[in-house]
Amino acid sequence: MTNSYYFIILFFLPNVLTYDCREICNLTVYVYENTSNDNLQWNLIDLLYNRTLTTFPYEHYQYSLSNPSDYFEIDSPILKFRLIELDREQICNKNFFNDNECSLQLQIFTQASFFILFKLIILDINDWKPYFKDDHININIRENLPINYRVQLPIAHDHDSTQYNIDYYKFINDDDHLINELFQLEKFHDELRLKLLKQLDCEKRNNYQLQIIAVDKGGLQSNVLHVNITIDDLNEFQPRFKQRLYHTHISENTPISNTSILNVIATDDDCYDKIIHYSILRDMSNDIFPFEIDKYTGLIYVIHELDYEKMSTYRFRVKASNLDQVTSSIVPVLIDIIDINDHEPLIQINILNEYKSINSDEDNEEFIININENIHSGQVIGTIIIRDNDSIMINRKLSLKILSCWPTKNSCPIELDSGLRNGDENEKNFIGSTNYLIRTSRQLDTEMGDGQYTIILEARDYGDPSLSSQRRLLIIIHDKNDCIPKFTQADYQFHLSESTPIGSSIGHIQAIDHDLTPDFRRIQYKLIYNENNHIIDINPNNGSIYLIKKLLAGMTFNITVIAIDQHNHSLYDQTNVQISSYDEDTCLPTFRQTLYIFNTTEHRLTPYEIGQVSADSCLSLSIPISYHLVKDKTSTLPFFIDTRNGVITVTRELDREKQSFYKFSIESFNHKTHQTSQTDIQINVLDENDHYPIFDNSINNAREQYIYINKTLSSKYSNERTSTLNNILIARVHATDEDEGSNGLINYYFTNNDNYAFFHLYSNGSVVLYNQRNLQLPYRLEIYARDQGNPAPLNSRESILIYVCDALKRHECPSDESIESQQWLLSYNNKNQIKTDRLTTNFYLGSIFIMISILLFIVIIIVCIVWNLILKGQLKGKHDQIHTNGLKLSTESYNCRVEARKNLIVSDSLCESSPTMTSIDGNHRLKSVAV
Repeated sequence: MTNSYYFIILFFLPNVLTYDCREICNLTVYVYENTSNDNLQWNLIDLLYNRTLTTFPYEHYQYSLSNPSDYFEIDSPILKFRLIELDREQICNKNFFNDNECSLQLQIFTQASFFILFKLIILDINDWKPYFKDDHININIRENLPINYRVQLPIAHDHDSTQYNIDYYKFINDDDHLINELFQLEKFHDELRLKLLKQLDCEKRNNYQLQIIAVDKGGLQSNVLHVNITIDDLNEFQPRFKQRLYHTHISENTPISNTSILNVIATDDDCYDKIIHYSILRDMSNDIFPFEIDKYTGLIYVIHELDYEKMSTYRFRVKASNLDQVTSSIVPVLIDIIDINDHEPLIQINILNEYKSINSDEDNEEFIININENIHSGQVIGTIIIRDNDSIMINRKLSLKILSCWPTKNSCPIELDSGLRNGDENEKNFIGSTNYLIRTSRQLDTEMGDGQYTIILEARDYGDPSLSSQRRLLIIIHDKNDCIPKFTQADYQFHLSESTPIGSSIGHIQAIDHDLTPDFRRIQYKLIYNENNHIIDINPNNGSIYLIKKLLAGMTFNITVIAIDQHNHSLYDQTNVQISSYDEDTCLPTFRQTLYIFNTTEHRLTPYEIGQVSADSCLSLSIPISYHLVKDKTSTLPFFIDTRNGVITVTRELDREKQSFYKFSIESFNHKTHQTSQTDIQINVLDENDHYPIFDNSINNAREQYIYINKTLSSKYSNERTSTLNNILIARVHATDEDEGSNGLINYYFTNNDNYAFFHLYSNGSVVLYNQRNLQLPYRLEIYARDQGNPAPLNSRESILIYVCDALKRHECPSDESIESQQWLLSYNNKNQIKTDRLTTNFYLGSIFIMISILLFIVIIIVCIVWNLILKGQLKGKHDQIHTNGLKLSTESYNCRVEARKNLIVSDSLCESSPTMTSIDGNHRLKSVAV
């Protein structure tokens, strides 16, 4: 122990009693602890004299301790303290003295019967600091404990006496104002308590760090006690979801994967019990429920395939619970399945029984329909319903159309009728309907090729992607006996010689029944009765006419023959047969036309047939007639005629530009009578677009032209003129085309479309500069020609190049002496244009000058009027002042002069003023003169 600042205050306190020592003498000495050892010696003789105030000879006694002592020793008569330091706390704690008095007692004997009771009372000084045995402790306090709740804390220790031991405890936190609002330290007897002034809330703050010191009564402070207070959570909050409803949309083709489709999140406002477990509350079994939730994260996954057509919306609940399962919350989850176009449209065909084939079945790939050819056009033969299992939100529209109908020789025999009339009737594509009628689209005719049709129907939805399905119809059209026999000719003519013997065949007539069924094609021929029936007869089965009575020369008569359908006599046809006889010696062949005209196009691939001529003979058809070209010896024709049938063939390539038409004659020759006849032939060669436009090779139309313009002068005047006056003729090109008509009409074009921003190119070949703004010289123009030929126009194989250059910068363009005349012409045009521009400019300047003069005159008039009004106002004010005070008014007269000059208004601003004094009974007079 240190005693550097402690001193002995009293050596003996008090040391004299009020009675005399006889056999026992009590000596009491008071000493402060930590007194130095040198000062802890007492002379017993002096103590006794002071105690008794007698003259008893104490110095003659021999003093000794009755018992050995750890603290004292006697060197008679000196009593000494044996220890190096006097430590009250050490001595008293060891000897268990009362805390209020710490003393050492001993008995001292003498050789007489006298003995001394010595008592050393050790007075305390504040030499011990309070201290906490542990400077860090952890305690837990549950939240929401009541106010004034107390928590036991470890106390601080101080070995000093009660006089100097612990006085109080306090907080030394930086935020002690906040700590003092929540906590209070209570010192109760030998206990330290932490009192709650407010309820603690773990959710607001879950930990407090307290720093506590103890202060003794002497002002000494202890070490710091660090108290770590953890606020224990009371599970007072249930998990709370971030949304009142979780709603999402997913596609029905969402794959089964580790990717979540939705995340439900719940939070717990409790401090520590924040672990939340998620579970799904559902009304269906796990085998069909397609979702599962991650217990720890709330992520929802797809575990089974989704099908909108089976279920479009899933409604279930998710439960969030604390780890202890004490509190929980439930939130509804709504998952809408988005339909995708994953179902093809279904085609359902319903055919009326009378048209349905026995083998037809809805499940068959091919549906067979039997109809007769005499069915009415527009007759309903069945219905078609198209369905799509996808939702109407995806497939608002369904369409059905006939994708193909084979064979394609005739139009399709059926059509689809949806009841709409705004669709494309050509494609039979009706959108928005699901019910269709199958109707016949036209009158059917097996004789015209309507036999059997394979029809592919296609139903299509309008989803993304669009899906389609097909169904095949086999339509079999059955033949009916509905065709009327038809003669091959409306009139038959037969010529026979008067010498033809009886029984000979005159000719053959034929009627055709187009029914496909052979039994329906049987025809019977009959003669309608007339007066000539006794001359001829007809075979009823084949229509052969033969002679039964000899004819006279030059005899001609007509008979009527009918062809009757053997199964339906209401179906028949009739024809007229003319029979004539001739004299073989006077019969001549004749052409059917006196002039044959044929048209052909040039440059066709030869040889090809162009037409046929024919000559008739009154002789028998068995007598041959041959045909020959009547050739001109000076020319060779590019034609050939077949001598047997009169077919004319082109043998060489024709060129209209060389010869546009041909005229020649053809002769027929009767090999029996050796007689001939002629007819005229004209063949016109039509033009084809076979020539390219060709530019002229004249000087003014050279392949390259250099045009020089004065751009600076032109630009100066272009700002003062309209765009019409600013046009400059640059050049004129010309091309020709040997074709005729529209094939020879030519237009001109720039190869670069940007050129049209500065230049016009007219159909006559004129190139005009109309816009010089932003025109950078030299400028290159390339022009080509194109005709208007048919079927395809042709471009010129060459083009014209024109370089437009600045006349003041001729070095930028290559020179060309061949175009000097063209430059002179352009310069002449520019000069005339400049003169016109100057006249226009003078006219504009004169007009502007006149307008300025008129405006200036108006301004002067307005200034004078305003000035006059100002003067009147001032004079009126002065008049009022004079009238009130009776003062004299000094008036001024103003003389102003305004002069008008030609084309200019001049105002004299000098106004003379002359004062005039007027005082007539308080009135005044103003003199004002204006000239």
